[in-house]
Amino acid sequence: MNTFKFFLPFVMALFLSAPAFGQQYDLSITSGSGAPGSALDLQVVLDNNGDDIQGWSFGACHDGGALSLTAVEDGAGTLVVKNGSAPDFNQVNVDAGTGFTVGVVICFTGCAALDAGTQGTELNVASYELVGAAGSTTSVDFCNTLGSPTVDVLVVVAGQSVTPNQTSGTVELVAGPPPFSYSAGNYDVDYDGNTGEVSFTATPSITENPDNPGFPSETQGFSMGLSHDDSLMSIDSIDWNSDLGFDPDFAGTNLLANGWTIGVVYSFTGASTLAFDTETAVLNAGYSANAAALAGLLDPTSTGLSWDNGLGSPPVANVVVVGGGSIEADLLDGGVTLFPQYAPPDVPFIRGNCNGDDDLDIADGIWILNDLFQGGPSGTCLEACDANDDDFMDAADAIFVISYRLLSGPVPSAPWPDCGTIEGADCEATSYCP
Repeated sequence: MNTFKFFLPFVMALFLSAPAFGQQYDLSITSGSGAPGSALDLQVVLDNNGDDIQGWSFGACHDGGALSLTAVEDGAGTLVVKNGSAPDFNQVNVDAGTGFTVGVVICFTGCAALDAGTQGTELNVASYELVGAAGSTTSVDFCNTLGSPTVDVLVVVAGQSVTPNQTSGTVELVAGPPPFSYSAGNYDVDYDGNTGEVSFTATPSITENPDNPGFPSETQGFSMGLSHDDSLMSIDSIDWNSDLGFDPDFAGTNLLANGWTIGVVYSFTGASTLAFDTETAVLNAGYSANAAALAGLLDPTSTGLSWDNGLGSPPVANVVVVGGGSIEADLLDGGVTLFPQYAPPDVPFIRGNCNGDDDLDIADGIWILNDLFQGGPSGTCLEACDANDDDFMDAADAIFVISYRLLSGPVPSAPWPDCGTIEGADCEATSYCP
């Protein structure tokens, strides 16, 4: 038996005053917006611009393909409408797919009412899950079609049923933040400015948006395509990140002149999944620079790493697989800045001339011994002090110099007797070479 339908005629019969006018009573449902999968609360509000209201009833209908009704609660106004207490009769029936009905009698004996002039009384709060498609709009409307028998939209004034003004609520389903993000990363790479040669590794990553319903999701695989400027770089390899703890059952890569693609299935049987609740590097992409394009440049060169849904044949989409379905990822491009590095020019010197004068003689041997054992002074070209060319400055160099000058010992190796350079030699300065 529908208890509300039993009580409402009974209560109406208690009131015998003249009828009120419907345009004086405004019943409305608030509007809102949200992304598919999110939750939204809408309020049912009553403005009383007429006489005291003794009760009300209504149905609120929605499109089950766009919204799913999860709960209906008493509003702040309903909870205190009977002189600070809940009403004597309050019946709410909920159908998740179609809507809800409400029937209220404030006081069976007429001891309380919703006073004339009361504005913005919150009757109910309805909670919905947004299940429609992003970009669509739907509504929640007052209706007389719900229940058995059906519940009418009315307010009770002076014992009579009055049809109020009715304003529907509008719900806009907007595109929310993408569930997953791909990040190519940004990299600063030093290279030899003379040769232009360098190799480096990029580490593309995946992150799930924490606002995504069901976060963190257990993903089953993904596919990626990342392009680059082939006049500056080439792709050498794509490797699975071994730190993820397993090797996927399938990882098909395609290295192209201007980019790369990969498709990954963690497990054909579903035994392995990955959650991306934090940013996680999934691949190691090995690149080489185009040496001919970079050699001799003085300024840094910047180039992009761009996610691309058009690479490969057929093209590979940038998607994450969850529950057997593909979800498009938010694509955060990256880039590489290549910094040329040049060693300072090699300083010319004469081997054995440790004290920096114009000759190689026993004074250089004494200089070496003083530097090693008497606290200096030190020379400005360490390579010149390595008289015997054994990559060390020690007492053997002093003996080598003295032996050469006084005992017909072996001659120093180049650069000697004229000034010359050795690539990368440890020689800050000399004063005797042009």
